[in-house]
Amino acid sequence: MKIIHCADLHLDSKMETLPSAKGKIRREEVLHTFERLADYAEKNGVKAVIIAGDMIDTHKVSQRTRGRILSAVKNAGSVDFLYLPGNHDDENFITGGEGAEPLPENLKTFSDEWTYFDYKEAVIAGVALTPVNSRYVYDALKLDEKRLNVVTLHGQAAGYKSAEKAELISLPMLKDKNIDYLALGHIHSYAEGPLGERGVYAYSGCLDGRGFDETGEKGFVLLSVEGGRISREFVPFASRTLYEAELDVSAYTDWYSARDALFKEVLSSYPETSLVKAVLKGEHPVSMEIDMEELAARLNERFFFGKAYDNTSLKVSEEDYAADKSVRGEFVRLVLAAGLPKAEADKIILTGINALKGEDI
Repeated sequence: MKIIHCADLHLDSKMETLPSAKGKIRREEVLHTFERLADYAEKNGVKAVIIAGDMIDTHKVSQRTRGRILSAVKNAGSVDFLYLPGNHDDENFITGGEGAEPLPENLKTFSDEWTYFDYKEAVIAGVALTPVNSRYVYDALKLDEKRLNVVTLHGQAAGYKSAEKAELISLPMLKDKNIDYLALGHIHSYAEGPLGERGVYAYSGCLDGRGFDETGEKGFVLLSVEGGRISREFVPFASRTLYEAELDVSAYTDWYSARDALFKEVLSSYPETSLVKAVLKGEHPVSMEIDMEELAARLNERFFFGKAYDNTSLKVSEEDYAADKSVRGEFVRLVLAAGLPKAEADKIILTGINALKGEDI
């Protein structure tokens, strides 16, 4: 028996961090990734797809997106889709509103009480956590120790940080519950660990990255139930990959050498289809004029989308300009003596030196 564990699809995401045209492309690609997943499950003999929360990004899903999700599920008729609502999901997806298409028979849902789907090889149980049931939900879980048991929850386990508010999951209270695999949703990167002596837990991560807080490989976990045990494999499946690349400019004396090193030594292995965030760090001399506009333009010429961040600071001190009798030297000494925060002083020095040189400010 094969089972797919995925989570945090966030379909219908607005993609507001991208330019409008590219945001529209990515919104379509992320939706199509779910359609590809359903097709993969059908063609590869998967019995059940666990969606461990946050299938939808907002509390109001468009009818177009809902229709395409239901169509993909129906087309994979041999596969059960076991849908657990997360903190982003809403019953609007399930009900669809007046006159909406009903859910297909192979799309099954978990509620705020434990629901059990009993397959010959394994039992799959799940519950949607709420502020009310989280007080008693662990004691209410009943699993046969002689069966292989998969449990799904959506929430934040201790030790995993997230910007989104969700119910807390107590792993210690689950370790002696006869769980062989705990399928979790909410954290957008793959992570796993032991669950008592018998089982393991895993966050599948999101299926397809949307922003630069979701860098790296994204996909799903493929579970194989055979010979009285459950094995697992992470399967990369995203339509594009997001990367964050850093370059320390401290070793370079001019901007062009640093820029070329970034592209040749750091970014050369990234596919052109990628979304790339380039971050410059370290110290640089005043003579190095970092051109962030040019860097951003080059990133967007080479990749699907690119952003550039300047986290560098000036390598400058009063001693460097102590003997400089020019207006520039006097200006730098005055700024350094003012006791300003370093980031503010750096901006003032660069602006002033460019003004004295007649450069654009």
